[in-house]
Amino acid sequence: MQEITRLSAGQLADGMRRGTFRCVEVMRAFLDRIETHNARVNAIVQLDPQGAMASAEKADRDREAGLPLGPLFGVPYAVKDGFDAAGFATTYGAAALRNNRVDTDHCHVARMKSAGAIVIGKTNMPEFAFGEDTDNALWGRTRNPYCLDRSPGSSSGGAGAALALDLVPLADGSDLGGSLRIPAAWCNTVGIRPSVGVIPAAPCKAPYDRLHVIGPMARRVDDIRLALSVMAGTDPRSPFVSPVARDAFDTPLTGDLSGLRIAFSVGKSAFDIDPAVTAALAPCAEVLEQAGATVEGADPNVAFVARSQSVFRAVCAADHAGWAADEYGLRLGHTILDLVGQSRRLSGLQIERAKAAQTKGWARLQAFFENFDLIVWPTTSGPPFFAKDAVEDGYDWGTLLVSPALDLPSVSVPGGMMPSGPSGGLPVGLQIIGPPGADRMVLEAAEAIERGLAVWEKNPPRTDLELV
Repeated sequence: MQEITRLSAGQLADGMRRGTFRCVEVMRAFLDRIETHNARVNAIVQLDPQGAMASAEKADRDREAGLPLGPLFGVPYAVKDGFDAAGFATTYGAAALRNNRVDTDHCHVARMKSAGAIVIGKTNMPEFAFGEDTDNALWGRTRNPYCLDRSPGSSSGGAGAALALDLVPLADGSDLGGSLRIPAAWCNTVGIRPSVGVIPAAPCKAPYDRLHVIGPMARRVDDIRLALSVMAGTDPRSPFVSPVARDAFDTPLTGDLSGLRIAFSVGKSAFDIDPAVTAALAPCAEVLEQAGATVEGADPNVAFVARSQSVFRAVCAADHAGWAADEYGLRLGHTILDLVGQSRRLSGLQIERAKAAQTKGWARLQAFFENFDLIVWPTTSGPPFFAKDAVEDGYDWGTLLVSPALDLPSVSVPGGMMPSGPSGGLPVGLQIIGPPGADRMVLEAAEAIERGLAVWEKNPPRTDLELV
């Protein structure tokens, strides 16, 4: 039988409900895996072994007593350190909040627990989720399991690295400009930025912030679907209404793309894409066709929208810095302070021009989606950068910024591996984008890619890597 820690969340939950293995057996396997491998990457920064085992023991007693068991029964689950999980500190990666222990759960965390998931620990993030690398003064740097000298992506880099090394089967993250999708791409895992409102951000310090969106991360696409079936749904504390039906995620994905029209923009977009990334993703077109889709090389030409996102990101950073200073009296790190400085230098005209670019991009995409159901292009324009460099000059982040600028659901799924060379053997993510509310559709396309290529299954990270 496959090792317990390599099983999907769905397989684990099913096995524990049936009694194929006990919850304590599963939890012990993941805790042992964390003890053996977490120190190499620093993905999980808070751990509660005693609490996790106690919850697993209770779950076993519940099953033996014949009590109702949820869809995520007994599944270990890691929470990003920017979300509340009772019994843990919510630090946002800030040293001043080391002891900010909470006794409540964020809405989506509470829903996961109600569905049977067991919170095993908290994953690393940069301070207040702003920064190109997952590093902070409190917990230190998280490293990429595929090359310890490289970044795992940010800001949900702890989750991406933990999933890649099979430290957990399910995690969560948040995405402002790629914070879910970059770690998914660079750690060979799956992450979705859902449509705005699918998962309520509650409680939320900035309830009208449309840029920060919560989403699940996993190693398998159908585990993303399973987590969404639990996390999704309205909450009176959130002002946004989901454009997705509540039952959209209730049934397993099939990967059947019959009748769908897909614009394959890999190699055709206006973004500055590394040719090696384009080459690594080329086989994805045939896989989509074999799944029943009509695939055509086409691009909506909305790269200009990405430039407007830098304006909104700076304004968002100022909002976050404001409530952090008001509520906690914090001295913030240089990354978020740099963005605050940018926001202060913005003129009203610059903000209005950014909004005009949004409007123009939305109109162009509306017309494009009349002829295509989905768009695919690389998740990132290049491979993971070296962590010590923080970010490489000239790195084009535009592939990640269209979705948040226009409220589009987008998922990153393992699409290939970099060919030989300095970045040879590093993961490459394929990004699938749909119109608002097409969350199930983008997942079906991702499922087709996963079934056709099995990139994650064929290319696990080595566990004997050392820093160069």
